[in-house]
Amino acid sequence: MVSLPVWELGIIILIPLAAALSLRSPLERRYVDRAAPIRRTALQFRLDLGLYLAAGLVMALILLLRYHFPLLQSGMKLVLGVFTVGLFAALDLALARERDVIHLAHHHGPFSPPKELTPLSKRFILVTAVILGLITAILLLVLIRDVNWLASQGLNQESIGTLGRSVLQEILFIMGFLLLMTINLVFSFARNLKILFHSETRVLKAVSRGDLSRRVPVATSDELGVIAGYTNTMIAALHEGVRMREGLLIAQEVQRNFLPDESPELPGLDIAGSATFSDETGGDFYDFVHCEPDGCSRITLLVGDVSGHGIGAALLMASGRATLRQSVNQDAGLARNIAAANIHLSRDLDGTGRFITLFALGLNPLERTVSWVNAGHQPALLYDPASDLFAQLKGVDIPLGVMEDWDYHEFSLPYPKPGQVLLILTDGVPEAHSPDGEMFGQERLLETIRGNAERDAEGIIRAVSQAVAGFTRNAVLEDDLTLVAIKGI
Repeated sequence: MVSLPVWELGIIILIPLAAALSLRSPLERRYVDRAAPIRRTALQFRLDLGLYLAAGLVMALILLLRYHFPLLQSGMKLVLGVFTVGLFAALDLALARERDVIHLAHHHGPFSPPKELTPLSKRFILVTAVILGLITAILLLVLIRDVNWLASQGLNQESIGTLGRSVLQEILFIMGFLLLMTINLVFSFARNLKILFHSETRVLKAVSRGDLSRRVPVATSDELGVIAGYTNTMIAALHEGVRMREGLLIAQEVQRNFLPDESPELPGLDIAGSATFSDETGGDFYDFVHCEPDGCSRITLLVGDVSGHGIGAALLMASGRATLRQSVNQDAGLARNIAAANIHLSRDLDGTGRFITLFALGLNPLERTVSWVNAGHQPALLYDPASDLFAQLKGVDIPLGVMEDWDYHEFSLPYPKPGQVLLILTDGVPEAHSPDGEMFGQERLLETIRGNAERDAEGIIRAVSQAVAGFTRNAVLEDDLTLVAIKGI
């Protein structure tokens, strides 16, 4: 090649390169632009490197066929030089393509994690090894050529210094060129990293402010792409959680609207009720239902506990409450009314494994009697301060929704005397646990009632609730707490 004029060597290099560049755009449109965005960077690199390599091989063939230069010497040296330039150019163009993919992904995705992972460490090692190998090979070829050239020259003291400086300048020129190309790659890659990190941090900052509408573009198949993809997965899960949370809050509001706004006013009785749910929604309920037929003055107090927790129990509570309200407002006797409700609930709950425990209390102000049906529920407690004795209002019946043809049994007792306290509750009260795992238990419940029996019905409920909260140290409730207190006055 040294015997060729510079202009002729330039033409030999320029024509194949021009031909390769003319093929670049149509090949790019056909093979790169049509591919999935996440694959375009790798395809762009392969296309450009392949074109440079093909151009180098054509140059070597021209030297062989037209000028008879040895293929494995002059030709391969030229191929090596063109391949080196092509490698740096292909890497730079691939990084530019990656920036285009990032900008495209900002608007159109993809946003899911890449299906295949190409680790950054693997890419770094491969690129670094290839570049170092090429630099070493080029420098060795230059040194071998220059040493052979120097050996063929007639050397004296003066020419040695001149020739040495010439060789050094050539080596420095090559090193400087390769160094500039490497620095350009470093800055180009750093620019891409900055864009990717900025995209990630910008979205995470938005998430920290509660904005879950943004997504991180997944533009690479390396660790950064995986992090971006799973960040989007996390945001989607958070968005779904927020949506469910909003739905639960609506359900909670609706469920709280099911609870009575006020307690019934009956002569000789002070009545109050409360319900505290362990979740956003609960399965406990209480209600006061007036008998609708003319001449029927009975009021039925319902305290129920649906099996399970959460939205499923809340839905069953709403359905069961509606069925019970429709049944117990009839003047057919408390046990018959509960049996009628059980028929409908058993059909609705067949095969679900769910059920409803219920304590139904009928108050007849005209006859001043109390009747009750206990369908597998926590026994109500009747406390008489005069004798300091407790009585339990138990039952012999099973929960609602278990057997359709079950006959329920009704029991009765006189109206509570002044000072007597009747407390209807769910099992969340005695079964509340302390942080040490100890249960609140029946004895603490009885002592709380005994120690606050002089208070009104609302005060008694408040005292029991505070005692449970103090015992559990205000921990998250394991079960709903529902209380209805009736005090004789």
